[in-house]
Amino acid sequence: MTSGKIEIIFHATFSEITKTRKIMEPINDDCTFGEILEILTRKYGNDFNNVVNPQTGKIANDILVMINGKGIREINEKISHGDVLIFTLPVGGG
Repeated sequence: MTSGKIEIIFHATFSEITKTRKIMEPINDDCTFGEILEILTRKYGNDFNNVVNPQTGKIANDILVMINGKGIREINEKISHGDVLIFTLPVGGG
């Protein structure tokens, strides 16, 4: 049973993978970021498996994921109705 929706925005490589910049995704009350990754993997393929580093179980260092503008590293991060989730690559400079 869904309890609401979240907005997911894709930048950089992620918009190339999904062929879109933004989707709305229904979620359950106790949704986590890990569950969102499973949904995205089913929809768009195994590229979303690379978001999590298999050795650490955390979001890979070369990927930036934000919920409502705050960077996250943990896959068990809670996702709530109305949240905005952004997938992008960190900007570096020198």
